[in-house]
Amino acid sequence: MNSFKINSLISEQTFRSGLAMTVLAFISALPLAAQAPAENTNAQAATVEAVQIEAVGTITGQGTTGKIAKFTGTNSIGNSIITESSSKIGIGIATPSSKLTVQGSATNAMILGNNTGSGAGVQGMSTGGFGVIGKSARTGVQGICTGSVGNGVWGSSPSDTGVFGSTSTGRGVYGNATGSGGVGVFGQSSAGNGVEGSSPGGTAVYGNGILGVYGQGNQGGSGVYGNSSTGAGVFGQSGSSDAVYGTSTNGTGVHGVGSGFGMVAEGSSYGIAAYGSVGIYAAPTSGNNIAGLFGGNVQINGNLTKSSGSFKIDHPLDPANKYLFHSFVESPDMKNIYDGTVTLDEKGEAIVPMPDYFSALNQDFRYQLTAIGAPAPNLYVAQKMTDNHFKVAGGKPGMEVSWQVTGIRHDAYARDHRIAVEEDKGNERGLYLYPAGFNEPKGKAVGPTGKLFADEPPNLENIASSQ
Repeated sequence: MNSFKINSLISEQTFRSGLAMTVLAFISALPLAAQAPAENTNAQAATVEAVQIEAVGTITGQGTTGKIAKFTGTNSIGNSIITESSSKIGIGIATPSSKLTVQGSATNAMILGNNTGSGAGVQGMSTGGFGVIGKSARTGVQGICTGSVGNGVWGSSPSDTGVFGSTSTGRGVYGNATGSGGVGVFGQSSAGNGVEGSSPGGTAVYGNGILGVYGQGNQGGSGVYGNSSTGAGVFGQSGSSDAVYGTSTNGTGVHGVGSGFGMVAEGSSYGIAAYGSVGIYAAPTSGNNIAGLFGGNVQINGNLTKSSGSFKIDHPLDPANKYLFHSFVESPDMKNIYDGTVTLDEKGEAIVPMPDYFSALNQDFRYQLTAIGAPAPNLYVAQKMTDNHFKVAGGKPGMEVSWQVTGIRHDAYARDHRIAVEEDKGNERGLYLYPAGFNEPKGKAVGPTGKLFADEPPNLENIASSQ
């Protein structure tokens, strides 16, 4: 420690003598012609005699090397909490690590910028790094807006990221809206990403509020866009409401792109529930021809309309190398087919029984009989369907007969939903299910996108899939 004493009371006699000697030496150095007459010397001396110095007291104190001094009393100086070391300023720390380092323990803010005007309370600028970095065991940066309008945290960047959050285990960016009209995290960008989160092991973007994450796409963009090379493009979780909700006034509400699955849906009851003029629209990408693939049973509570149909199985004779296809049987009626064989009794007759639900399900029956092993020109249906059976007669005793019966459904659903064999196209007049078969362009295909049954995927130009 260095002690020092400042004495502002200067000896008047010493000052006078020194000043007089300086004046006389200056006059002596002048040429004789320039020197004042002898009588003026006394006047100059009188002027010197008139100089007075006022004493202001004695200031004392102690200090530490590198510490910025401060007045600890009226006439005393001591250490402040500010240190200068290697051209760096520290507040509350002896060895600052940056141009300005503030360290301490407080319940209030360590640094508070309060601007009563329209400017920024705290502003950080950097030409090559981060403007502001917040690091904490809990919340790195917290922004609070107390007014009815404004933003808790607002980030703007002309070409890079407005707000960037990164974490190894927690949340990269966390936004919480407590009001009914608030937004947990709002990101806006003129050309890049409005909100982007990156986390190697945690949650990239986490939203907690009435709507966890709300995305709205305008001017050809996507409401919520998620892209992942190995995991989920967009993941949403909710205890009682929508896990992911996307709405767009002009584009796609939710669009997922992935190197594996573009979108995966799992539910304890239904994986996907879709509503609209077309509940689910599926189209293969260019070069493919499968719009939908189901790995289990498919149930349709309604009418199935198709351009064609078939079964596809491994070929029984070469299952490793070939498939076998068979077309469905088509009919203008809602028809059921039943067949079998029966052996005639000693009278050349037989009763053919049907299932107990047969008459409740079918009406308007048609019959086919074929004798097996020998001609039976007199073979005929001796009795029509009655009480779920019909009778065959006119054959030889012991003859085997192949039979077939068709019926048209008249159950409750079929009765209320008859198939219209012919139907006017109405609003779809001039459009085609298969325009290529009539030498028409694909733009004349039926469907909400103009390509519903065309041999190419829908028009997705309004989806920001290039992000």
